[in-house]
Amino acid sequence: MNEKVLGNVRNVAIVGPYSSGKTTLLESLLSVSSAITRKGSIKDGNTISDSSPEARDRQMSVEVSAASTTHEDIQFTFLDCPGSIEFAQETYNALVGAGAAIVVCEPEIDRLLTLAPLLKFLDDWEIPHIIYINKMDRFKDSFMDVLHALKDVSTRPVVPQQYPIRQDRELIGYIDLITEQAYHYHSGSPADPVPLPEHLKAEEQAARQEMLEVLADFDDHLLEELIAGAVR
Repeated sequence: MNEKVLGNVRNVAIVGPYSSGKTTLLESLLSVSSAITRKGSIKDGNTISDSSPEARDRQMSVEVSAASTTHEDIQFTFLDCPGSIEFAQETYNALVGAGAAIVVCEPEIDRLLTLAPLLKFLDDWEIPHIIYINKMDRFKDSFMDVLHALKDVSTRPVVPQQYPIRQDRELIGYIDLITEQAYHYHSGSPADPVPLPEHLKAEEQAARQEMLEVLADFDDHLLEELIAGAVR
């Protein structure tokens, strides 16, 4: 294998509490990158990971599962890690060998408290990570309350990139806080750009200002690059 190919390999661990949706997220990643033609479900017992009889019987990850896909000439290997506390050591072992992590969680403030040990481990080992807030169509607390709860359990700055758009109790899109462009979701197809909703302008500005303040304290160069990219 040549050096160029080796440089295009990324190992990413998918971690988070039990039932937060890690395996379902992996199915979606494999689907949108065309590694699979149809997404499986935990209920139907046909997901790529959690394929062992024990995992399917318990409907939860009991071991680390790996799956690979390619996107924009980068080969990704995703490690779907157990979320149950009884298998925490397996997750930590996988994280040590990963180049980055996706932390999957639900927008429930009480459950976010359980992320503290995992986030501390990631910070102690200096493992780059993003937080993916799943099941946003079910959240009861405000987005800013969820964001502040995440900041309380993280030893490093938490920087939001998107702000959700809801209609009644339905999640219909999001706002990119960097470009301030709003998008509307469509089932089975890419989101469309739409005008920024008037009723969310004040909340979006508050979330964006908080993002910029954190970036300014954390990395001036990154802040400059983001602002430059947004105004081009």
